[in-house]
Amino acid sequence: MRHCSGGGGGGGGHGRQLLLLAVLACSWAAPAEAQPQQAAARTDPVEAAALKAILRRWRTKPPTTWNISGEPCSGTAVDGTDIDNSPTINPGIKCDCSFNNRTVCRIVKLRVYALNVVGQIPAELENLTRLANFKY
Repeated sequence: MRHCSGGGGGGGGHGRQLLLLAVLACSWAAPAEAQPQQAAARTDPVEAAALKAILRRWRTKPPTTWNISGEPCSGTAVDGTDIDNSPTINPGIKCDCSFNNRTVCRIVKLRVYALNVVGQIPAELENLTRLANFKY
C-alpha cells in the first residue's frame, strides 16, 4: 500500500505547490495500484440444474463438504480431496474451473456409491456434457 505525505509546512506559495504535487501524485498512484479482481468461478447453470434434479430424483442431498455456499463447484469439489476413497463424500463431484477464462466450472466427475437408488438413469445426466468419470 502506498502512503503519500506532502512536504513540510512553511514557505507560503512554495508549500502549497508541494502540497498540490503530493495530492496529484497520490491520486495517480492509487488507481495504478488497484488490480481488477476476477469474479469467483461459478458452476455452469445448466449443469447445476441437472445435478440438483438428479439428486432430487435420487432423494439425496449433497454433503456439506462440497456444496459449501450453495455453489456446487466449491469445497471438496474443487480442492485436492480424493472423493473416491471418502466414506463421507457420497454423493460427490469434482469440477474443472478452467472454462471461459476461469469463470465457469464444469462437472467432470460424479460419484454415487451404495445409495440404494432404484430406477432409470436420470435423463439429466446428458446435461453434464463434460462428465468424464461416473462412479456408481
